[in-house]
Amino acid sequence: MHRYWEAETSPEEERDLARYAARTDDPEFEELRGALGYLSIGRQEKARRSRAIRFYAFAVAAGIAVIAVLGVSLSVAGHRVPEEDCIRFAYGEKEDDKELIMASVEASLTDFFGQEISVETSLIEMFTR
Repeated sequence: MHRYWEAETSPEEERDLARYAARTDDPEFEELRGALGYLSIGRQEKARRSRAIRFYAFAVAAGIAVIAVLGVSLSVAGHRVPEEDCIRFAYGEKEDDKELIMASVEASLTDFFGQEISVETSLIEMFTR
């Protein structure tokens, strides 16, 4: 026990000494039992604080992730072009007349396929494959 108080024992010897001190009623080991109990409580408290810190860090990270996802979702949703709008950019110019745009698409499809095909039919075929 003298070697323990002088910090000359190995971790294995300290474990053996702690086991023996816990089993014996010898009054000579009373002070050692008190010190070992204090150290044990300190280790448990440190482990509890470590778990709490990890939990709070995880909770903060999850909160930040939720806020980021909501922020991105709301910003993307705010910049969408309504479905009823039809806009074409060609040759550096913006076109928003739906009839002219559809006629241009019809002409492009006719040039490409060599026959007249409706825009609706082409779009349906394109997205159902």
